Amino acid sequence: MTPMMHWSPFTSKFHLHHHHLEDLFPRFVDDAADEAAPPTASWLPAAEGRLEDGTYVIQFALPGVDPKAVEVSVLDNFLTVKGERKANHDPTGKDYFVREVTYGAFQRSVILPEGVDAAQVEATYANGMLEVRVPAPRATVPRMIEVKAA
Repeated sequence: MTPMMHWSPFTSKFHLHHHHLEDLFPRFVDDAADEAAPPTASWLPAAEGRLEDGTYVIQFALPGVDPKAVEVSVLDNFLTVKGERKANHDPTGKDYFVREVTYGAFQRSVILPEGVDAAQVEATYANGMLEVRVPAPRATVPRMIEVKAA
């Protein structure tokens, strides 16, 4: 899961691109696959999020993904985007000199603040970018208070 956090150019790269230890190292003790675990994603789309006028705006880079093959869901305070980028060509018999595009299933989850109203979440897809707009709960929207001279 990727928590929503305030980004700063002074934030360490370790915090922006953290990985869980179990993802970095194979299991040494338990060689058996966990049958209850969902299949692992082939790739993860790049994402960025910002707070804009009281709305969380999260964008996912999904070039080459059919928007009909994308599912967006909110459960409790988790926003999950999943789908698949399918190869529309047969690579057999072709002599590639570079292959950098990853095809297959993906799933990306982002932790949202408590109290998000799932009924108000909107998602749009244009030019290879999925944009999800989540109105911030009232408690997380700062209220500006005018300072009056006495």
